[in-house]
Amino acid sequence: MKSRLPFYALIGLFTLALDQAGHGQTNSAISTQPSAQTAQSPTPPLPQAVTAPQGKVSPPSGPIDLSTEPIVRVVANVLPAVVNINAQKTVPQYIAKYDQYFRLYREPVNRTEQSIGSGLIISPDGYILTNAHVVELADQEKLVNITLSTGSKYTAQIVTSDEDADLALLKIDDKSVQFPYFDLSYTSPNLLGETVVALGSPEGYQNSVSHGILSAKDRSFTVEDHVYNNLIQTDAAINPGNSGGPLVDLNGSLVGINSAKLAGEAIENIGFAIPHEVVVPWANDALAVAKGLKPAGAAPLVSSLQAMHQRLGLSLKTLTADEAEQMNVDIPGGLVITHVEDGSPAADAGIREGMIVIGVGNRRVLEEKNLPHELQQLKPGKRVLLQLITIQSVGIINLQRGVSVLLTAR
Repeated sequence: MKSRLPFYALIGLFTLALDQAGHGQTNSAISTQPSAQTAQSPTPPLPQAVTAPQGKVSPPSGPIDLSTEPIVRVVANVLPAVVNINAQKTVPQYIAKYDQYFRLYREPVNRTEQSIGSGLIISPDGYILTNAHVVELADQEKLVNITLSTGSKYTAQIVTSDEDADLALLKIDDKSVQFPYFDLSYTSPNLLGETVVALGSPEGYQNSVSHGILSAKDRSFTVEDHVYNNLIQTDAAINPGNSGGPLVDLNGSLVGINSAKLAGEAIENIGFAIPHEVVVPWANDALAVAKGLKPAGAAPLVSSLQAMHQRLGLSLKTLTADEAEQMNVDIPGGLVITHVEDGSPAADAGIREGMIVIGVGNRRVLEEKNLPHELQQLKPGKRVLLQLITIQSVGIINLQRGVSVLLTAR
């Protein structure tokens, strides 16, 4: 009789065989294939998210001494020597009126023209360096108003003014005061890109400070037909009223004297300064002459007015307010043509006596001193553009008309 295993035993044997086969496959996979965790490098932890501080912001760990900032230190050292300059000039203006008999007459009304600028005290006895165009309005009276950085007010006299260099020397007449002053021996190396600081009174806001960099050197800039060369360009804010003030570096050394800015709708941050290489020799020479340590330079052999006569055949004189009233012309000034030489360039161009010169090139001319100095070197064949006023009488009314005439020097 055959022995048979119970049904329960068969099921147990079958389950045991399947379990052993599963273990064999698992051991084979581990030995022949690396796990995914073994093949890949560990993933770095994610950085913590930056969040804005909540609540009150913590103060700095310690106090910051702002007085040690370079620009703050420069301003503290230089500003006491920077002044505000106010120049004025009374200009007669005429208004046409009718009297009770309906006769036309001209009534004079005085009008005050004003210019503002800055300056730099360069000696303890009150000599001030500034731009010539800042004090141009006061050239006749030779006096301007000065306000120190402390608010103290003085009157200064124009000692000398050089339109070609656009520099002027002033003097405060008060021997009882020792003024804070800037030593012109401290000069900057004037390196491209160096930080510069402009001090002055833009639009009359005294004790103003702006800064930028030295953007370029050896620039040229044209103002009213006069070309200024070898200027420094900067992006520091230089506005009307800054002219004549100092431009310094972070050591407080002189870079130059602020002079002008380029203006236009799409133009920003282009200002110009006269470099110290020009300013310092000019100032030292002017000081030496003013103090009697050096004789004044010789006057030019030919004045601009004489050059107009020799090269163009014109004799001129300044138009006075009384003459303007008699001629019934409404202009602030000019040069009246008193004689035209026969056969001269002026005569050939049809210029006549009684015409009034109000401009040469792009420069406005109200009196003889406004004539460009370039006329003193006028050579034959050189062209000169004159702006003239012609007057034509129609009954009791004088009609005035502006014309431009191009002359060739003989």
